[in-house]
Amino acid sequence: MMSALLISSDLACVSKVSGAAGRVAVELSTAVGAAAAEMKLAEKSPGLVLVDLSTPGLKIGELVQIVRAALPPTGQIIAFGPHVHTGLLAAAREAGCDRVVSRGEFHARVDDYLREIMPPRGPVDLPTDE
Repeated sequence: MMSALLISSDLACVSKVSGAAGRVAVELSTAVGAAAAEMKLAEKSPGLVLVDLSTPGLKIGELVQIVRAALPPTGQIIAFGPHVHTGLLAAAREAGCDRVVSRGEFHARVDDYLREIMPPRGPVDLPTDE
């Protein structure tokens, strides 16, 4: 099973992303801040890290460096935050996040983002009646 890590202190966000992870069969871990995220990354390297830019005390530049060091080569970082916080969104882009989206877009497409880390499915061999 593929895994993802959500860094957020917003319980409503954690609940929504957990629901999406369940729907698409992705194992989800959560962390409240950078220190907790670093511990989670030491335990398991996820294919996707989702960063809520509204998390108090978050230093996106430092966090991206920590996450990149732990991610597999194909791993991605998606950061999201309120569309009115243009400075935060720009800082996440500059820090090297693979995608930076508004909170609304993130919640509308979270299932899709999680599905993207699933390995591609090859052709299915169906049994024949021979």
